[in-house]
Amino acid sequence: MARPQKTLLCIDDYQSSLNLCKIVLEDFGYKVSTASSAREGLEIFASHVSDAVILDYQMPEMNGELVAAEMRRTKPRVPILMLSGWLPLPESALQLVDEFVAKGDPVEFMLLAIQRVLSRGEKRKPVRPVDRRREPKRWA
Repeated sequence: MARPQKTLLCIDDYQSSLNLCKIVLEDFGYKVSTASSAREGLEIFASHVSDAVILDYQMPEMNGELVAAEMRRTKPRVPILMLSGWLPLPESALQLVDEFVAKGDPVEFMLLAIQRVLSRGEKRKPVRPVDRRREPKRWA
């Protein structure tokens, strides 16, 4: 019995990166939805089922960290892989995602990262916001 096809959502404002992502992933048997803006990506994420998200960090209207935070708020168990050519990324952004791949890395790195997040699936624990009232007091 064949395994069901996994659906990935790719969000990137750079159209050529989005097209390349779609072509490569479809060649490897994934079903791919695309969004060319953060807002469009959030709309698709809210209204469709995605097994994982591939998200660009640097976008004009809303960066990948803000998009990932919203995704974690609404569907915390969907794995997120962040891509970026802009390095280094803020630690706060990396804490929201399951994997990171630099845009200059070979395509195989992205494929392996996707396999890892999909194999972990529902095992991921949701990210919880920090409760500032419970933080330890710092010595002055």
